[in-house]
Amino acid sequence: MDLALALRDAKPNDTISIPGGRYTGILDITKPVTLLARGQVVLDAKHAGPCVRIRCEGLVRISGCTIVGGEAIEGGGGIELQQGTLELSDCVVRFNKAPTYGGGGLFIGGGKALVTRCRFEANTGRQGGGILVDEAGELRLEHSTLIQNAAIEGGGLRAKEGAKVTVFACTIADNKAVGDAANGAAVHVSGTTTRAPTVSVSNCIISERAKGPSCIFNSPKLPGALTITKSLLPEWSKGLGTDCFYGAAGFAMTGVEPYLLSDSSQAVGKADSTAYTPGSKDVTGRPCLRGMQADLGAFSFTPKSSSAVGY
Repeated sequence: MDLALALRDAKPNDTISIPGGRYTGILDITKPVTLLARGQVVLDAKHAGPCVRIRCEGLVRISGCTIVGGEAIEGGGGIELQQGTLELSDCVVRFNKAPTYGGGGLFIGGGKALVTRCRFEANTGRQGGGILVDEAGELRLEHSTLIQNAAIEGGGLRAKEGAKVTVFACTIADNKAVGDAANGAAVHVSGTTTRAPTVSVSNCIISERAKGPSCIFNSPKLPGALTITKSLLPEWSKGLGTDCFYGAAGFAMTGVEPYLLSDSSQAVGKADSTAYTPGSKDVTGRPCLRGMQADLGAFSFTPKSSSAVGY
């Protein structure tokens, strides 16, 4: 299948079903469409530019794809969203770069994005190794992971200018802020003299193994409106957040899903279950709710003796 040709020939609001396989090159999306993976679909830019560029009014949906090999001159190695609305679900965004500006995995310079059950892993950028939300961009990130990404400002997530960001039921772990001006290994928030970003984090796990530059950074000179509630934060973040827990995340750190919760994790059963919609699923597709309980972070707890969600 020639995916670029299919995109060019598609009518607005068409659904393009993509057979399993590796598709190389830059995808420019200039009309509202749905890209739906049928099997294992890898979109690989081979470092020629952003893997996916979205510049259109209307709604673009991308589901079930692995997005790799993007390298942006400016923002958005994996995905560059400049206008319109993006719904990204059940995708893996890894090994993308934006060294000059930022948003190694995802850059939102304008428009809105709803990102659900996605994994941002090992992306790099000057700002926002995993995700950079800039200008008046808006992001809701839910049931997703930001793991092992790196940047100078905001290894996992960077929110700046007048951005609006909501992070719900996510796991943000082992990201890095590197360099002399490094800050905010997990989250970096700052505004300007005329605008300030708004960032809300709830029912999440934020975990970094070493203190290093502050894990969660809200600029003291140009702060944003940052609220953190009902989340598990590193021990050295005590006092930050409302109704939060502090200490080690208690990840399993074994097998193909090392960031699953262990039996001893204090994140088990600690989420605000009333905040979850009926039928909501974690990043692996398992139910988030079991009876009246839910777990902090992107993974629902699974006992070692069972393949089902349990408490």
